[in-house]
Amino acid sequence: MSYRAFVTGIGGFAGSHLAEALLRANNHVEGTVRPGGSSIHIGNLPALVTVHPCDVRSSEGLADAVRKAKPDVVYHLAATTSVSEGEADPNGTMEVNLTGTLHLLEALRKESPGALLVHISSSEVYGKVLPEENPIREDQPEAPLHAYGLSKLLSEQLVRFYERRHGISAIILRPFNHIGPRQSDRFVCASFVKQLVSMELGRTRPVLRVGNLDPVRDFTDVRDMVEAYRLAAEHCETGSLYNIASGQGTSIADLLSQMLSLTDSQIEVREDPNRVRKTEIPVLIGDATSFTEKTGWQRSFALRETLRDTAAYWRQTIADQPRA
Repeated sequence: MSYRAFVTGIGGFAGSHLAEALLRANNHVEGTVRPGGSSIHIGNLPALVTVHPCDVRSSEGLADAVRKAKPDVVYHLAATTSVSEGEADPNGTMEVNLTGTLHLLEALRKESPGALLVHISSSEVYGKVLPEENPIREDQPEAPLHAYGLSKLLSEQLVRFYERRHGISAIILRPFNHIGPRQSDRFVCASFVKQLVSMELGRTRPVLRVGNLDPVRDFTDVRDMVEAYRLAAEHCETGSLYNIASGQGTSIADLLSQMLSLTDSQIEVREDPNRVRKTEIPVLIGDATSFTEKTGWQRSFALRETLRDTAAYWRQTIADQPRA
């Protein structure tokens, strides 16, 4: 089926990949990009995607964008997504992730009450679970450890309130870690790959700076992740909540080892205290059985393929930058 899709944060890492997935499925696609924010990730889609310059912190701007787009399905991706950024600026994180969600819900209530909302939350709402509690199912109690996780849990509660009070139709998704081309180097995988490629291209010394390598995470290619978002809108009932995850755990040390195997360069790995988080969840692996049974979703990208494609992205990005 085809429909009018509206993606908040369409210029971002996941948002740009989602726009491409929606276009491949013959949907009409519009979305928001924060004024002054980069649209480089959707630069190859100008004739196919309608972009509304809009900050989700602006209730009037968001309502105007929704009014013009007339969406059937809304994917809410616009957010502050970094745990460290949330720790540094909890007020800003709450303003974007919580107040921004409120503004979107109000815009839908007033301008497009019949639209389906696919609300993208986060596995960080679960907080510090015990290793034996993994893989995590949707009935795991939520206990976020930081401002980002808390903001996402509160945004879920806002969505549920608007369902009860105003009849908004919504599906909540809790994606676990997703990686791939276009991800910011604020995140561990992109950080490692960017550093390695910079060394490979002779831009930096062969010293790779890392934080804690012990945590175990559940990594899914962003292209598989956004396909799950699209399938959720087509197959899941309103009022439902699902984890999106591979169900496989990979330690940061193993992730780094796979990256190092892709280069012939001699690299020194050095721990950087500034990269070690104050609060770290040791193991976070998701159980997406309910979602896969409902939608038939399967991963199509192996981890090694994701890492190769991410490296190719950073080679091109760095090669296009002038030397310092």
